Amino acid sequence: ALMQVTERQYVVAGSKADTDVVGFYSGAAKSCFVVLHYIGGTLLGKDFEIIETPVEEEAEAISGLLRQYYQGRGVYPRTICVPADLPDAVSLERLFTETCGHRVYIEAPKRGEKARLIETAQLNAREETERVTTREEKTLKTLEWLQKALQLPAIPERMEAFDISNTGGSDIVASMTVFVKGRPLKRDYRRFKIKTLEGQDDYHSMMEVVSRRIIRYKEGDEKFSPLPDLMLIDGGATHAAAAESVLMREGVSVPVCGMVKDGRHRTRALVLPDGQEIGISSNPAVFALIGTIQEETHRFAIEYHRSLRTKSTVASKLDGVEGVGPKRRENLLKRFGSLKGILSASVEELSEVVPKAVAQRILEQLGSQSGAGEKGGGTAGAGEK
Repeated sequence: ALMQVTERQYVVAGSKADTDVVGFYSGAAKSCFVVLHYIGGTLLGKDFEIIETPVEEEAEAISGLLRQYYQGRGVYPRTICVPADLPDAVSLERLFTETCGHRVYIEAPKRGEKARLIETAQLNAREETERVTTREEKTLKTLEWLQKALQLPAIPERMEAFDISNTGGSDIVASMTVFVKGRPLKRDYRRFKIKTLEGQDDYHSMMEVVSRRIIRYKEGDEKFSPLPDLMLIDGGATHAAAAESVLMREGVSVPVCGMVKDGRHRTRALVLPDGQEIGISSNPAVFALIGTIQEETHRFAIEYHRSLRTKSTVASKLDGVEGVGPKRRENLLKRFGSLKGILSASVEELSEVVPKAVAQRILEQLGSQSGAGEKGGGTAGAGEK
């Protein structure tokens, strides 16, 4: 942080005389408003205030803080440089000018010397914020921000996120990830294979998954308890509304939001089932948390989808070997884990699971096929539900 100021270090051009440079950093738990005072081209002072992170967008928050700061200070510079375009800059200039008796300008420089001074002020604001904020406090404030922004009845300490994965309507699957106090709880992850649909239909797939999750809870299945404080659905308002309709039908009250993506497939906003969007980009901690949840849920769904396709391929190859039926195929995969593991085994090792003649046929028939090796690997979380 900028703790000491010397004339030699911080002399700037005369054009910055009598200029205040504002910095603002919005943290997870706290935020900081910084004002660096340049007089006669030299940085002579610094004021800062640590505040609770506001729900408002950055520009709106800065406008309110500027008004409060200068009216309380009673001293106005010629120029105030701010880090964002303020929606009420003109009215603020008029207010400050009338109050102090000389013209006051509010600028939001994007390049040049003044822009570099803004960067310095922004860095100061960030350092002051991080200095007074603990990790636990950051997490709590992030969740409190979500509660306030979404008008939730409780802090969303437990959040469940759902995503659908399919390729051309085949092997449609879904994932459910769980985050508790901002961290993944992988032991509570669940995955689902869609059972009631033949073609691609994300909305009804989501309804089936949420319905199965809630029914298992109502049946007393400990693996699906407790209910979350917030459900996050990968998709827009229609997806969220589909999930909400299931909850209403089952008589269960859980807040639901959709995760709306931008052009780069990152969550840019949350959306309520009625279509109201809640922007999250103004709070870096919230933006990072929701982005992490979205990516993890998508990864878990894709991983499960790929594993099913691999198993299907392995099954079709083994089924082509005379003497290998569903039961022997299951035993082989259970013992050796994958097709690669089966083909890496010796006739004697395979003969512990199937007759020796069948073991020989497996190695002779499949061992000569190119690309037969399949990499094994586990998937975090519980099995298909």
